[in-house]
Amino acid sequence: MVRELADGEMRVVADAPIPLAICRVKDEWFAFENNCTHEDFPLTEGGVDGTEVECALHGARFCLRTGEVRAFPASCPIRVFPVHVEGDVIQVELP
Repeated sequence: MVRELADGEMRVVADAPIPLAICRVKDEWFAFENNCTHEDFPLTEGGVDGTEVECALHGARFCLRTGEVRAFPASCPIRVFPVHVEGDVIQVELP
């Protein structure tokens, strides 16, 4: 899986118990709930700019490290989760 994701690319995790996505930014890996908090819309439909993800629907932006809102119209953060990479396997810690 590690080699399948290019820098700045996001991917939906299909088998997760919640809407989940992973993203690679250079050598950092991020996992986040794949749902804009402004309006129920998948963040993977948008794009990644540095360590921020932008919702394609209304332009809300979120920090991939903390989940905090970086641009309105969203006012609530997204949930982010710890990621561990071992070899070619990506592991996400879910609550």
